[in-house]
Amino acid sequence: MTPTARADEKLTGRARAARIVAGVVAGGGSLVMALLLTSSSPEVFDWAEAEDRISEAFIFIWALIALPAAGLLHTPQALVRRARINAGWALIAGYWLYVALMAALAWQVQGFFPAHDAPGKKGGLFGAAILLVIGAPLFAVGSGVVFRVERDATTTRLREHITAVTILCCTLTGLVAGLTFGYNFALPRNGFPAMSLPGGALWGLLAGAALGMRAGALLTSSVDSRRRMTDDAKSFARTSTAVLGCCLCVSQLGWLLPTWAMVAVGVPAPFVLFMVAARDEGRLGRWVQLRQIELPQGALR
Repeated sequence: MTPTARADEKLTGRARAARIVAGVVAGGGSLVMALLLTSSSPEVFDWAEAEDRISEAFIFIWALIALPAAGLLHTPQALVRRARINAGWALIAGYWLYVALMAALAWQVQGFFPAHDAPGKKGGLFGAAILLVIGAPLFAVGSGVVFRVERDATTTRLREHITAVTILCCTLTGLVAGLTFGYNFALPRNGFPAMSLPGGALWGLLAGAALGMRAGALLTSSVDSRRRMTDDAKSFARTSTAVLGCCLCVSQLGWLLPTWAMVAVGVPAPFVLFMVAARDEGRLGRWVQLRQIELPQGALR
Protein backbone atom coordinates (compact mmCIF):
# COMPACT_ATOMS: atom_id res chain seq x y z
CA MET A 1 0.00 0.00 0.00
CA THR A 2 1.42 3.38 -1.02
CA PRO A 3 1.73 6.28 1.47
CA THR A 4 -0.98 8.17 -0.41
CA ALA A 5 -3.38 5.24 -0.18
CA ARG A 6 -2.63 4.93 3.54
CA ALA A 7 -3.32 8.62 4.06
CA ASP A 8 -6.62 8.34 2.15
CA GLU A 9 -7.60 5.29 4.19
CA LYS A 10 -6.77 7.09 7.43
CA LEU A 11 -8.75 10.13 6.34
CA THR A 12 -11.70 7.92 5.42
CA GLY A 13 -11.54 6.27 8.83
CA ARG A 14 -11.51 9.64 10.56
CA ALA A 15 -14.42 10.84 8.45
CA ARG A 16 -16.43 7.76 9.31
CA ALA A 17 -15.65 8.18 13.00
CA ALA A 18 -16.71 11.83 12.83
CA ARG A 19 -20.00 10.83 11.17
CA ILE A 20 -20.68 8.26 13.88
CA VAL A 21 -19.93 10.80 16.62
CA ALA A 22 -22.19 13.38 14.98
CA GLY A 23 -25.03 10.88 14.71
CA VAL A 24 -24.69 9.76 18.33
CA VAL A 25 -24.50 13.33 19.60
CA ALA A 26 -27.54 14.29 17.53
CA GLY A 27 -29.53 11.36 18.86
CA GLY A 28 -28.50 11.94 22.46
CA GLY A 29 -28.91 15.70 22.30
CA SER A 30 -32.36 15.47 20.74
CA LEU A 31 -33.33 12.94 23.41
CA VAL A 32 -32.34 15.44 26.11
CA MET A 33 -34.28 18.18 24.33
CA ALA A 34 -37.36 15.96 24.13
CA LEU A 35 -37.07 15.20 27.85
CA LEU A 36 -36.71 18.90 28.65
CA LEU A 37 -39.76 19.65 26.53
CA THR A 38 -41.70 17.00 28.42
CA SER A 39 -40.71 18.31 31.85
CA SER A 40 -41.04 22.03 31.11
CA SER A 41 -44.28 21.80 29.11
CA PRO A 42 -46.31 18.87 30.42
CA GLU A 43 -49.42 20.20 28.72
CA VAL A 44 -47.87 19.14 25.42
CA PHE A 45 -48.50 15.52 26.39
CA ASP A 46 -51.91 15.96 27.96
CA TRP A 47 -53.62 14.81 24.78
CA ALA A 48 -51.44 11.70 24.63
CA GLU A 49 -51.72 10.90 28.33
CA ALA A 50 -55.50 10.84 28.06
CA GLU A 51 -55.16 7.94 25.61
CA ASP A 52 -52.23 6.35 27.47
CA ARG A 53 -49.88 6.84 24.50
CA ILE A 54 -47.08 8.89 26.01
CA SER A 55 -44.34 6.57 24.72
CA GLU A 56 -45.48 6.77 21.09
CA ALA A 57 -45.83 10.55 21.22
CA PHE A 58 -42.39 10.88 22.80
CA ILE A 59 -40.79 8.75 20.07
CA PHE A 60 -42.21 10.94 17.32
CA ILE A 61 -41.23 14.19 19.03
CA TRP A 62 -37.71 12.85 19.54
CA ALA A 63 -37.48 11.81 15.88
CA LEU A 64 -38.75 15.16 14.63
CA ILE A 65 -36.04 16.89 16.69
CA ALA A 66 -33.32 14.37 15.84
CA LEU A 67 -33.64 14.72 12.05
CA PRO A 68 -32.77 18.45 11.77
CA ALA A 69 -30.28 18.16 14.65
CA ALA A 70 -28.38 15.43 12.83
CA GLY A 71 -28.48 17.49 9.64
CA LEU A 72 -26.96 20.49 11.41
CA LEU A 73 -24.14 18.43 12.94
CA HIS A 74 -23.33 16.70 9.67
CA THR A 75 -23.36 19.89 7.59
CA PRO A 76 -19.84 21.12 8.60
CA GLN A 77 -18.38 17.74 7.68
CA ALA A 78 -20.31 17.79 4.42
CA LEU A 79 -18.82 21.20 3.61
CA VAL A 80 -15.31 19.87 4.22
CA ARG A 81 -16.04 16.86 1.99
CA ARG A 82 -17.54 19.18 -0.66
CA ALA A 83 -20.82 17.33 -0.56
CA ARG A 84 -24.08 18.61 -1.96
CA ILE A 85 -25.60 20.55 0.93
CA ASN A 86 -28.81 21.63 -0.83
CA ALA A 87 -29.62 18.11 -1.99
CA GLY A 88 -28.91 16.73 1.49
CA TRP A 89 -31.21 19.18 3.21
CA ALA A 90 -33.91 18.53 0.62
CA LEU A 91 -33.75 14.86 1.58
CA ILE A 92 -33.84 15.76 5.29
CA ALA A 93 -36.93 17.91 4.72
CA GLY A 94 -38.61 15.05 2.87
CA TYR A 95 -37.81 12.56 5.64
CA TRP A 96 -39.03 15.01 8.28
CA LEU A 97 -42.34 15.33 6.44
CA TYR A 98 -42.53 11.54 6.18
CA VAL A 99 -42.10 11.16 9.96
CA ALA A 100 -44.67 13.87 10.58
CA LEU A 101 -47.08 12.04 8.26
CA MET A 102 -46.48 8.80 10.14
CA ALA A 103 -47.20 10.61 13.42
CA ALA A 104 -50.53 11.91 12.12
CA LEU A 105 -51.39 8.49 10.68
CA ALA A 106 -50.53 6.68 13.92
CA TRP A 107 -52.81 8.98 15.88
CA GLN A 108 -55.72 8.64 13.43
CA VAL A 109 -55.63 4.83 13.39
CA GLN A 110 -55.27 4.44 17.16
CA GLY A 111 -58.62 2.65 17.36
CA PHE A 112 -57.23 -0.03 15.07
CA PHE A 113 -54.74 -1.14 17.70
CA PRO A 114 -55.66 -3.44 20.60
CA ALA A 115 -56.14 -2.41 24.21
CA HIS A 116 -53.45 -2.96 26.83
CA ASP A 117 -55.08 -6.16 28.07
CA ALA A 118 -55.54 -7.60 24.59
CA PRO A 119 -53.06 -9.88 22.79
CA GLY A 120 -50.39 -7.79 21.08
CA LYS A 121 -50.35 -4.73 23.35
CA LYS A 122 -47.47 -6.05 25.42
CA GLY A 123 -44.65 -3.86 26.65
CA GLY A 124 -44.99 -1.05 24.15
CA LEU A 125 -45.27 -3.10 20.97
CA PHE A 126 -46.74 -0.11 19.18
CA GLY A 127 -43.79 2.07 20.21
CA ALA A 128 -41.35 -0.55 18.92
CA ALA A 129 -43.31 -0.72 15.66
CA ILE A 130 -43.06 3.05 15.30
CA LEU A 131 -39.27 2.87 15.63
CA LEU A 132 -39.22 0.26 12.86
CA VAL A 133 -41.34 2.38 10.53
CA ILE A 134 -39.28 5.57 10.95
CA GLY A 135 -35.95 3.76 11.38
CA ALA A 136 -34.85 4.05 7.73
CA PRO A 137 -34.99 7.88 7.45
CA LEU A 138 -33.49 8.24 10.93
CA PHE A 139 -30.56 6.07 9.92
CA ALA A 140 -30.11 7.88 6.62
CA VAL A 141 -29.92 11.29 8.27
CA GLY A 142 -28.19 10.22 11.50
CA SER A 143 -25.40 8.50 9.59
CA GLY A 144 -24.89 11.48 7.28
CA VAL A 145 -25.38 9.53 4.05
CA VAL A 146 -27.87 12.15 2.83
CA PHE A 147 -24.91 14.41 2.06
CA ARG A 148 -23.34 12.95 -1.06
CA VAL A 149 -19.87 14.02 -2.15
CA GLU A 150 -19.63 15.72 -5.51
CA ARG A 151 -18.23 12.77 -7.41
CA ASP A 152 -21.14 10.61 -6.21
CA ALA A 153 -23.81 13.27 -6.18
CA THR A 154 -25.22 12.77 -9.63
CA THR A 155 -28.96 12.55 -10.15
CA THR A 156 -28.62 8.77 -10.49
CA ARG A 157 -26.94 8.42 -7.08
CA LEU A 158 -29.59 10.56 -5.40
CA ARG A 159 -32.31 8.47 -7.00
CA GLU A 160 -30.64 5.30 -5.75
CA HIS A 161 -30.55 6.70 -2.23
CA ILE A 162 -34.24 7.68 -2.32
CA THR A 163 -35.08 4.29 -3.82
CA ALA A 164 -33.29 2.42 -1.03
CA VAL A 165 -35.00 4.43 1.73
CA THR A 166 -38.38 4.01 0.02
CA ILE A 167 -37.95 0.23 -0.18
CA LEU A 168 -36.95 0.02 3.48
CA CYS A 169 -39.80 2.26 4.65
CA CYS A 170 -42.40 0.32 2.67
CA THR A 171 -41.04 -3.04 3.81
CA LEU A 172 -40.98 -2.13 7.50
CA THR A 173 -44.38 -0.43 7.28
CA GLY A 174 -45.80 -3.57 5.71
CA LEU A 175 -44.32 -5.69 8.49
CA VAL A 176 -45.95 -3.50 11.14
CA ALA A 177 -49.29 -3.46 9.30
CA GLY A 178 -49.34 -7.24 8.88
CA LEU A 179 -48.37 -7.87 12.48
CA THR A 180 -51.00 -5.43 13.75
CA PHE A 181 -53.67 -6.99 11.55
CA GLY A 182 -52.77 -10.40 12.93
CA TYR A 183 -53.00 -9.33 16.56
CA ASN A 184 -56.42 -7.76 15.91
CA PHE A 185 -57.78 -10.70 13.93
CA ALA A 186 -61.16 -11.73 15.32
CA LEU A 187 -62.73 -14.12 12.79
CA PRO A 188 -62.47 -16.26 14.89
CA ARG A 189 -60.69 -14.70 17.84
CA ASN A 190 -58.87 -17.91 18.71
CA GLY A 191 -57.42 -17.91 15.20
CA PHE A 192 -55.24 -14.83 15.75
CA PRO A 193 -52.01 -16.84 16.47
CA ALA A 194 -52.05 -18.04 12.87
CA MET A 195 -52.34 -14.44 11.68
CA SER A 196 -49.73 -12.78 13.89
CA LEU A 197 -46.28 -14.36 14.28
CA PRO A 198 -44.70 -15.34 12.02
CA GLY A 199 -47.55 -15.32 9.51
CA GLY A 200 -48.76 -11.74 9.83
CA ALA A 201 -45.27 -10.29 10.05
CA LEU A 202 -44.17 -12.36 7.05
CA TRP A 203 -46.97 -11.60 4.60
CA GLY A 204 -46.97 -7.95 5.67
CA LEU A 205 -43.22 -7.66 5.14
CA LEU A 206 -43.49 -9.26 1.69
CA ALA A 207 -46.42 -7.03 0.73
CA GLY A 208 -44.45 -3.98 1.85
CA ALA A 209 -41.44 -5.19 -0.12
CA ALA A 210 -43.63 -5.57 -3.21
CA LEU A 211 -44.90 -2.02 -2.82
CA GLY A 212 -41.39 -0.72 -2.18
CA MET A 213 -39.93 -2.51 -5.18
CA ARG A 214 -42.70 -1.22 -7.39
CA ALA A 215 -42.09 2.32 -6.18
CA GLY A 216 -38.36 1.80 -6.65
CA ALA A 217 -38.94 0.70 -10.23
CA LEU A 218 -40.66 4.02 -10.88
CA LEU A 219 -37.88 6.00 -9.23
CA THR A 220 -34.82 4.39 -10.80
CA SER A 221 -33.47 5.60 -14.13
CA SER A 222 -31.77 2.33 -15.06
CA VAL A 223 -33.69 0.08 -17.43
CA ASP A 224 -32.09 -3.06 -15.99
CA SER A 225 -32.86 -2.01 -12.41
CA ARG A 226 -36.42 -1.16 -13.36
CA ARG A 227 -36.92 -4.58 -14.92
CA ARG A 228 -35.37 -6.38 -11.95
CA MET A 229 -37.38 -4.43 -9.38
CA THR A 230 -40.60 -5.02 -11.29
CA ASP A 231 -39.94 -8.76 -11.36
CA ASP A 232 -39.12 -8.70 -7.64
CA ALA A 233 -42.29 -6.75 -6.90
CA LYS A 234 -44.43 -9.32 -8.72
CA SER A 235 -42.70 -12.19 -6.93
CA PHE A 236 -43.09 -10.59 -3.50
CA ALA A 237 -46.76 -9.82 -4.22
CA ARG A 238 -47.49 -13.43 -5.23
CA THR A 239 -45.68 -14.84 -2.21
CA SER A 240 -47.39 -12.41 0.15
CA THR A 241 -50.79 -13.39 -1.25
CA ALA A 242 -50.00 -17.08 -0.83
CA VAL A 243 -48.81 -16.65 2.76
CA LEU A 244 -51.87 -14.54 3.63
CA GLY A 245 -54.17 -17.18 2.12
CA CYS A 246 -52.41 -19.91 4.06
CA CYS A 247 -52.71 -18.00 7.34
CA LEU A 248 -56.39 -17.22 6.73
CA CYS A 249 -57.17 -20.87 6.07
CA VAL A 250 -55.28 -22.10 9.13
CA SER A 251 -56.85 -19.42 11.32
CA GLN A 252 -60.31 -20.87 10.68
CA LEU A 253 -59.34 -23.80 12.88
CA GLY A 254 -59.82 -21.32 15.71
CA TRP A 255 -63.55 -22.07 15.55
CA LEU A 256 -62.72 -25.55 16.87
CA LEU A 257 -59.36 -25.31 18.66
CA PRO A 258 -58.33 -23.35 21.78
CA THR A 259 -55.67 -20.64 21.64
CA TRP A 260 -52.78 -22.87 22.79
CA ALA A 261 -53.58 -25.38 20.04
CA MET A 262 -53.75 -22.58 17.47
CA VAL A 263 -50.27 -21.48 18.50
CA ALA A 264 -48.96 -25.01 17.90
CA VAL A 265 -50.64 -25.16 14.49
CA GLY A 266 -50.39 -21.57 13.29
CA VAL A 267 -46.75 -20.80 14.04
CA PRO A 268 -45.19 -23.49 11.78
CA ALA A 269 -47.81 -23.12 9.01
CA PRO A 270 -45.88 -20.53 6.89
CA PHE A 271 -42.69 -22.59 7.14
CA VAL A 272 -44.55 -25.69 5.98
CA LEU A 273 -45.87 -23.68 3.04
CA PHE A 274 -42.34 -22.74 1.95
CA MET A 275 -41.15 -26.34 2.35
CA VAL A 276 -43.98 -27.67 0.18
CA ALA A 277 -43.39 -24.94 -2.41
CA ALA A 278 -39.72 -25.85 -2.62
CA ARG A 279 -40.70 -29.39 -3.57
CA ASP A 280 -43.54 -28.43 -5.92
CA GLU A 281 -41.71 -26.08 -8.25
CA GLY A 282 -44.26 -26.47 -11.01
CA ARG A 283 -47.45 -24.95 -9.54
CA LEU A 284 -47.03 -23.78 -5.96
CA GLY A 285 -43.42 -22.82 -6.63
CA ARG A 286 -44.63 -20.08 -8.96
CA TRP A 287 -46.53 -18.44 -6.13
CA VAL A 288 -44.15 -19.00 -3.23
CA GLN A 289 -40.57 -17.92 -3.93
CA LEU A 290 -37.76 -16.96 -1.62
CA ARG A 291 -36.14 -13.75 -2.86
CA GLN A 292 -33.75 -11.41 -1.16
CA ILE A 293 -34.73 -7.77 -0.79
CA GLU A 294 -31.96 -6.04 -2.73
CA LEU A 295 -31.15 -2.36 -2.37
CA PRO A 296 -29.11 -0.28 -4.84
CA GLN A 297 -25.45 -0.92 -4.11
CA GLY A 298 -23.86 1.78 -1.97
CA ALA A 299 -27.09 3.76 -1.66
CA LEU A 300 -26.91 3.89 2.16
CA ARG A 301 -23.16 4.31 2.61
